[in-house]
Amino acid sequence: MDAGRLRPLLPRRDALALLLAAGFALPYAVPSLSRFRALRAEDLARPVRSLSGRPSVPLLVFTDPEPSEPQSPATPPAEPAASVLSPAAPAAPAEPPRIPLSRLGEPSGGEVEDPTGELDRFFERLEAVRRGSGVVRISHFGDSPLTGDLISGEARARLQAAFGSAGHGFVLAGRPWGWYGHRGLSIASSGWRFLSPLFSSGNGGHCGLAGVAFAASAPSARTVLRLEKEAFTRLQVSFLVRPGGGTFVVSVDDGRPEEVSTAGLERATGSFDREVPPARSLALWPKGDGEVVLYGAVLERDGPGVVYDALGANGASVHFLSLLDAAGWESALSLRGSDLVVVGLGTNESGYAGIPGPRYEREYAEVIGRVRRALPLASVLLMAPMDRGTRGETGEVVTMPSIPRIVEAQRRVARANGCAFFDTFAAMGGEGTMGRWFATEPRLVTGDFTHTTKTGSDRVARVFVGALTRAYLSWRGEQAPPAPGSPAPAPPSPASAPDGQQGGAPAEPGAERPEDQKAPGR
Repeated sequence: MDAGRLRPLLPRRDALALLLAAGFALPYAVPSLSRFRALRAEDLARPVRSLSGRPSVPLLVFTDPEPSEPQSPATPPAEPAASVLSPAAPAAPAEPPRIPLSRLGEPSGGEVEDPTGELDRFFERLEAVRRGSGVVRISHFGDSPLTGDLISGEARARLQAAFGSAGHGFVLAGRPWGWYGHRGLSIASSGWRFLSPLFSSGNGGHCGLAGVAFAASAPSARTVLRLEKEAFTRLQVSFLVRPGGGTFVVSVDDGRPEEVSTAGLERATGSFDREVPPARSLALWPKGDGEVVLYGAVLERDGPGVVYDALGANGASVHFLSLLDAAGWESALSLRGSDLVVVGLGTNESGYAGIPGPRYEREYAEVIGRVRRALPLASVLLMAPMDRGTRGETGEVVTMPSIPRIVEAQRRVARANGCAFFDTFAAMGGEGTMGRWFATEPRLVTGDFTHTTKTGSDRVARVFVGALTRAYLSWRGEQAPPAPGSPAPAPPSPASAPDGQQGGAPAEPGAERPEDQKAPGR
């Protein structure tokens, strides 16, 4: 080398690497550039959690903060009937004030489409709860967000804060995915084999209400469910009855174990039902005399109040529901006794070729028919998928073309089968929503432009609950709450007010109401 030439301080390759590193780090050092950060904590949480679950596709960000609105557990009965012994029962907390319907959800963001009055039966049950009697059960079937109680958890908290809590609802008998969990409930599970059409072993479609079953024969297999706050007073464990079935053991609050046989002449859905003193934990395990197949447990308490089941499955689709054994699933639905069945699917199908099509709509009609046979008095609502984003030719985040087509197919199915319909895609913003939600601070969707964060999921829940609330108020003949910033409506004259009410704002839950006021209806 010529001594007169200057030698570079760093090789060109090293200089380029340093330049790239500086560019990567700059948005983390300058707050105003935070929108350009390539990675955030919530983007890393999902793939890390997915390493402990099966299957291998990561799904969601799951956190478990306190509910946005206070829950309102009902006071347990003074002398409950106990067939399972329990140690000293936890004291029931005082019931907090009910939140008004005007604060229950987003004041705008789409309406429930219900031209046939499908939700009338559900609203009649909800009206009874509002007046102080009964339990309303909502069963929400969905895909990956509901496996972490996202959307469903916030919806449950808000509805229970307004109408009262009648318990947590249905929980799987184990954790088929590492991220599976429910708000306000801890789940410890080990030693079970998972059975579902979603996995290689579908058990002939005999997989219970949520489409996932748990099999084991060794006494070392165990599941413990523990509520964080409110207690349960009613317990139901569902399982597969079959020839040669073994025995499983139930223990409430570490009390006296009770054995339950799953043997029977033919395959069927069985249940173990008990009323117990107020309790917070449930343990399940095989006795060891043969294989048992468990579906899940229902934890409820005396009403009045609402129960909201989160029935999510990773990778779920309407085709998945159609693969479940028809008789077994209908039996599980009937056993659950739901008043409103929400079917919120479509995201996974958006990546399939030929979807939507005639077969897609036929499978939806088949699933709706099964729900109708099992629950002839229940209302059925189809909840369209959220937006799903993908990178366009110029790098911008755009809506996958299949999403609007799936939404319209589900709308046609709802109309053809007399179901209510909620257009989640339009209510959250329509075309390009995931791109806008990814650019917000904090982000409302993860970097896959498919799975909402906790904050984004809560927004979807508020939009849905707000639409359901407006439909309920309309059924009652009341005016829906106005959007923030809009002028207040003039109070109705005494002549136009509902029976037993004076002019002014409608009564809120918990307010005194005339005893002789008739329940509204169409």
